[in-house]
Amino acid sequence: MKEIHILGGGFAGVWAAMSAAAERNSESAEMISIELVSKTPDLIIRPRLYQGASQALSVPLAPLMKEIGVNFRVAEVRKIDAEVGRYRCSGGEEREYDRLILATGSELKHLPISGMQEYTWSIDNFEDTERLDFHLDQLTSDDPAENTIVIIGAGFTGLELATELRSRLGDKKRIILVDQAVRAGNELGPAFIPFVEEAVAQCGIETHLGTTVSCIWPGAIKLENGKLIESRTVIMATGLVASPLTRSISGEYDAQGRLKVTPDLKVPGAESIFVAGDTAHTFADDNHATLLSCQHATELGRFAGYNAVHDLLGNELQAYRQPFYATCLDLGAWGAVFSTGWEREVKKVREEGKAIKTQINNEWIMPPNPELGKLKIFEQIALTVEVEV
Repeated sequence: MKEIHILGGGFAGVWAAMSAAAERNSESAEMISIELVSKTPDLIIRPRLYQGASQALSVPLAPLMKEIGVNFRVAEVRKIDAEVGRYRCSGGEEREYDRLILATGSELKHLPISGMQEYTWSIDNFEDTERLDFHLDQLTSDDPAENTIVIIGAGFTGLELATELRSRLGDKKRIILVDQAVRAGNELGPAFIPFVEEAVAQCGIETHLGTTVSCIWPGAIKLENGKLIESRTVIMATGLVASPLTRSISGEYDAQGRLKVTPDLKVPGAESIFVAGDTAHTFADDNHATLLSCQHATELGRFAGYNAVHDLLGNELQAYRQPFYATCLDLGAWGAVFSTGWEREVKKVREEGKAIKTQINNEWIMPPNPELGKLKIFEQIALTVEVEV
């Protein structure tokens, strides 16, 4: 029996498990065992946490894995020993593998700001979002600090959260975006900025741009320009970095801590390890590196699962490519902005954009229902390989 172990129960790991199971079925390779290891029992629909910690965003993994014949374990992996093909979990348990897929995702980027660890909130994971939701429900007094919400980061996550909070909390709360960029949504490019600024203004969100936060206290923050803002709710939306587990593997890393991999998603010098999702640095096409997003994570997972099975079988591997790219930014009551291409050519805005965002959130990024049965799931997930005749 040969064993493929997939570390990480996020989008990349789950799609890798489904893809590997589909290829095992297609190749009648019953001698291959597939195991998914996740530190939580559920797939968290992380791109939707700006909406709050609804139970609909926590999808149990066990039924899906059982349906497709993948072993499922809840455990936290602490270290990978690539030289001997083994990894260690919390509690000291060690497991061996023939092929490994690293898909442990990303986490909030921490900044060297005094008080950040102690006095801030985030929507980085389900538990953090639950804590923030509970905290927001307790803000009932007339204290200005309780009625002021500061979001550090006016990029994709910060904008979706700020505009959604305006819809959730009403007009009585003061919502402020702080970013060192001179314009909100600057990371999204010039095509998005006019729509972002219109939505931010319509939602009554204040901005402090072109500055950074120098210090955070329990009831206030201080900006680099010297301004003090009273707030008991400071939320970090400062971007993501790869899971620290990537550092268990020797290799070359990018600025976000992602392992640089070959086109077939292998780690150079560690040929039994594939990397997918937010832990992988590779290129979607000849010119553009993948982003830390579920859009790329799911497809990276599909290629990694396919390649892990075919590597064990001695078959040709497939180079990852994902030429289509789209962006859809939710801007609360204003609507949403939908674009296609790496230059982000805007196609739909306001209500039309919102309809696409709703479809993305409720359909496109959701895993298949186990009740479909494994063969239907395999049809949806299997990587189609074009063969020239």
